[in-house]
Amino acid sequence: MKKWQKILLICVFAFAFLGSIVINMPAWMVGTLVYKYSKHKLDTINEQGTFWNGKAMLIAIDREGKTAVPLIVIGWKIRLGLTKLIDINFSSSNQTIANAALTKTGLLVDNVNLSLSLDQITPLVENLNSLSLSGNVHLTANKLTISNKMQGNIDIKLDNVASGMAPVNPIGSYHVVLDLSNLGINIDSNPDSVITISGSGSANGLMLSSRVKEDKKEQLLQFMTMLGIPQADGSYQFKVF
Repeated sequence: MKKWQKILLICVFAFAFLGSIVINMPAWMVGTLVYKYSKHKLDTINEQGTFWNGKAMLIAIDREGKTAVPLIVIGWKIRLGLTKLIDINFSSSNQTIANAALTKTGLLVDNVNLSLSLDQITPLVENLNSLSLSGNVHLTANKLTISNKMQGNIDIKLDNVASGMAPVNPIGSYHVVLDLSNLGINIDSNPDSVITISGSGSANGLMLSSRVKEDKKEQLLQFMTMLGIPQADGSYQFKVF
């Protein structure tokens, strides 16, 4: 065998070996990307499949990194591109829940549409965990940029929120907006809520003001006293974190 033929054969085997490694990249590598770009707030466990086509349990992690709760089983399909280094479609129950693209400027996330139950995520917030909250959580977002300079808003609707500690349920429905540019948090209420909540803050601290409908004040007096500090104007203030 001539020298150039040997070199060609070695190159073919080398490319085949590297191709096999790339094709069979493990599924846990997706979790590594999720963990990094979520700023250590999300991760995956129980991964199956490969980096390119797989599924796993998505988990959320609290601020201190001590508590992790399962959210939803997600599947993914990943493609390579030119302007988009990696293009990812995330799905659950055969429905798209988010699209993500890794580019030179960072991670771009679009078409986020995710539904959860409130009792899944309250263990992440110590001050809320004791209230035994339940309800529906619907999270949507478009055109998020996750890099050194964060951009975009995450819209969260909390519907039919109830508490196992309250004598009157549901207590209300609420709207939360997370601004990634400054990690700001803004909360307001559906006007029909028994307990209206409003306030703004950030990921570093969130203090809210709440009021009770006049005809429910007596029934909810003990619950509201447990929830927050009474104010002179009849409202209650409480710290979420």
